[in-house]
Amino acid sequence: MYPLGNLKEVILTVDCEKYKRVFDENNGIIKLSDFTKAGYHNTVIDRLIREGKVIKIRPGFYEWQYEDVISEAIIINKLYPDAIICMDSALYLYDYTERTPRAWHLAVNKNSSKSRFKIDYPKLKIYYIVEKYFKIGISEIEFEGQMLRIYNREKTICDIIRYEKKMDKEVFNKAIRSYATDSDKNVARLVEYAKLMNVEKKTKMIIGMWM
Repeated sequence: MYPLGNLKEVILTVDCEKYKRVFDENNGIIKLSDFTKAGYHNTVIDRLIREGKVIKIRPGFYEWQYEDVISEAIIINKLYPDAIICMDSALYLYDYTERTPRAWHLAVNKNSSKSRFKIDYPKLKIYYIVEKYFKIGISEIEFEGQMLRIYNREKTICDIIRYEKKMDKEVFNKAIRSYATDSDKNVARLVEYAKLMNVEKKTKMIIGMWM
C-alpha cells in the first residue's frame, strides 16, 4: 500500500493528467465551457491556476503551461475565430515583407467589443472594419499547423494602398513590388476590390508604376 502522503500525490497526479487531457484535445487552450462540458467543475480551474499548471489568458479562456510554448497561431485561432489577418501580418505571410510584425494585425467587425482584445500575449493590433469592407477577399492560409483566416493578396494590397500614409514607406514599396512580380496575383480581382473600396484610381496609378 502507498503511504498516505504518497497516495495523495498519486491521486493529484492522476487528476492532473485527466484535466490536462481536456487541454491536449483543444491544442492547449480551452474555454471554460470546454472544461465543464468534459464533466469538471469550474473551481478546478482556479486550483490549477494556483498550482501553476494553467494561466488565464483572458476572461473565460485558459492555457495549459507546457514545457514548449504554445504557438501564437493557436491562440489567435482559439480566441479570435472571427478575426481576419490583415495589413503587415498578411504581407509577412505572403512573403511581401521581410520584417516580422511586432504584433498580429487583425481585422474585426467594427461592432466588435474592444475588451476582447485586451490580452498581454500575443501582441495585437486591431482594425475595426465596417461591414461592407470587412467581408471582401476573405481567404485561408496554413501557418504553424493552423488554418488561419486571412485577406487574400488583392484585398491586402488594397488595404495597404488605403492606409499608405500610416505605413512605413520601405515596407509599402517592397509589398507593391512583390505583388507586381507574384505569379499568383490576380490584377482583375485587384481592380474589382479597388472599385469596391474607393481606391481604384490610386491603385491603378501605383500598380501601373511596377507593371
